[in-house]
Amino acid sequence: MNAAACMQAGICLGPSIIGRNKQYMSTFFYTRSIYIIESFEAICFLFICYVTTCQIDTHMIKRVGRLAFINGIVLFLIPFLWGQFTAILISKRLGGRPAGVPPAEFHHVAIVQSTMFFQVVYGVLSNLKMLNTEPGRLALASMMVHDCLSWCFFMLNIALKHNTHSADKNHAYFLSAAQMLMIVVIVYVFRPIMEWMMKRTPVGHSLKASYLTVICVLLFISSLWSEFVGLPYFFGAVALGLATPKRPPLGTGLSEKMGCFIWYFLMPCYIIGIGYNMDLSLFSLGDLIRYEILFGMVRFAKVVAVALPSLYYNVPLWHAILVGFIVNIQGIYDVQIYKQNFNYRKISKKTFGAMVMSAMINSTILIVVVKKVYQTMSKRNPYKRRTVQHCRIEAPLRILTCFRQREAVRPVLDLVELSRPAIGSPLSVFALNLEELNNHSLPLLIHHKQEISPFVVPSPRDQIVKAFHNYEKTNPETVLIECFTAVAPRKTMHEDVCTIAFDQETDLVVLTLDAGMESWERLLCRNLLQTCPCSVALFIDRGRLPDFRFVPIKKLCITICAVFLGGPDDREMLAYATRLANHPSVELHVFRLLDHNGASPLRDMVERNHDMRVINMFRKENSENNIIFREVRIEEAVELMELLRKEGDDFDVMMVGIRHEENLLMLEGLSEWSNMKELGELGDLLISKDLQLSVSVLALHQ
Repeated sequence: MNAAACMQAGICLGPSIIGRNKQYMSTFFYTRSIYIIESFEAICFLFICYVTTCQIDTHMIKRVGRLAFINGIVLFLIPFLWGQFTAILISKRLGGRPAGVPPAEFHHVAIVQSTMFFQVVYGVLSNLKMLNTEPGRLALASMMVHDCLSWCFFMLNIALKHNTHSADKNHAYFLSAAQMLMIVVIVYVFRPIMEWMMKRTPVGHSLKASYLTVICVLLFISSLWSEFVGLPYFFGAVALGLATPKRPPLGTGLSEKMGCFIWYFLMPCYIIGIGYNMDLSLFSLGDLIRYEILFGMVRFAKVVAVALPSLYYNVPLWHAILVGFIVNIQGIYDVQIYKQNFNYRKISKKTFGAMVMSAMINSTILIVVVKKVYQTMSKRNPYKRRTVQHCRIEAPLRILTCFRQREAVRPVLDLVELSRPAIGSPLSVFALNLEELNNHSLPLLIHHKQEISPFVVPSPRDQIVKAFHNYEKTNPETVLIECFTAVAPRKTMHEDVCTIAFDQETDLVVLTLDAGMESWERLLCRNLLQTCPCSVALFIDRGRLPDFRFVPIKKLCITICAVFLGGPDDREMLAYATRLANHPSVELHVFRLLDHNGASPLRDMVERNHDMRVINMFRKENSENNIIFREVRIEEAVELMELLRKEGDDFDVMMVGIRHEENLLMLEGLSEWSNMKELGELGDLLISKDLQLSVSVLALHQ
């Protein structure tokens, strides 16, 4: 739910607009109802704090880079100092403070405006599908460092206030001890209780209702304890959220369980509670201008605080500015901090209204700006065509292999082995392990540069990296391998693939999949086919390729069939098949499909001429014994199905193009009952249950 939209609804319901009607206010906002609404408002923010914080993996602070660490420190210091300087400047030089606002309040407003929240940035990036983008990663990592410093400063400030303002020093020491005890109980009592509940929950199942009730009780105990020891009530929710185990069914699982209750039941109460305390008629245009000068200067300081270190570390200018815009977006956390300060009488009702109104307008504008700027920046235009067909045969082929399961490593290495040249320039392989963002607070793109220590128990991720490094060591002259791991949401996982493909100037992206693709895997395929800056191959492994690690190459015979119908995808497929045929263990069969007259089935004469040129060159340059070329006349789709059913299982791999000219007679009717359109008509037919083939399928898109 968009925070700005929530605030607009609250303002409309409050005394600024509809609330001017006294009968309406007396009916809906009588004294007793206000207490009830404020109670629900506090409970709403309590749950929001807990649910958003329990998704934060505290171990990620160890992974932030030097730039993010510096950004976090500078983001903490510069807006704070610049805000105080601006408050003094407005008070002394620019006509004074807003009417009725004392100096202490105006300076306090500058301090509050300089605060930022990781949870707000995370929510915005998640909604914009920018979590695993480069600006998104930098913003999240910087905000994590900033939040750590902010909470440390906050706790230190609370402790100093207790010691300096308390007449009874023993009482101050008691409060400090009670605060430390609360943290100890949350970590060493409440966390083990939640871990016990996780062990009692079967894998893949959600939490029982009774366990969810226990978590709610722990949440209320933590918040009540916070109030008793002189801390804001939501501090207990944040502490419990950080201590909550991040593995399913907790972590993100709690958000799915509680989301409906929070956003559709409690949130309306929160909106009304905020709107009731806003009265836009209290401040004049001059007051509003003074407030906006202060707010604008603090926001400008945040952009500068991010941009300067980023530019020093050679981050592109617009990337740095975009990160500055992202950290300036405000949300429900900011509004609740304003409300807390209003409740504690640190800011007036006029100041509260100005801050909420400014936050709403600022966030609405910045979200649109961030979205448009990133869409413009993310358009990848390679300076030359990155395809296998246009890569010279003597030039090194650059392949990005993508997979999402450890079991897919062996077929990926088999395909790498078949693509490896016997002599000449080495094959460059970039292995990308795709992991879903479900147990991490931060999307990651890890470049594995260091060797795995033999003295450390390797994780599943390390085992994958080790397998590729071992293969590289056995073929040092013909293969160069770099390993990556991408942790990203399902909907934007293709962004990491496209980023690496663009940065590494790859000629081909190979995505290894199972025949039973899930819906989100099909979405990944569609996104790659639409946005990838180079050719894409979808490899459906059926286990037909042997394990090259244990069988001598001289004793192997891998039979590959390339089905050539015509068009750019088929020409790309034939170019890659030609490279595979250079492997000493490969026997390549090429089936060129013709119509009943023995001519190309394509109607586009330009494409027919391109096909004829490629076929003639292929037959001229590849007359070796391991390449067999056949021309097959096909009239209808039934004949094509019979050919594939009869010949299919004689091969280990069948290669096809994905796109073909529309309304081809020999493909007529195939697309109507196609289950996996991402593979094209032929690719889908080869893995369909109708043919009952066991051959692996490699479908290419230029």
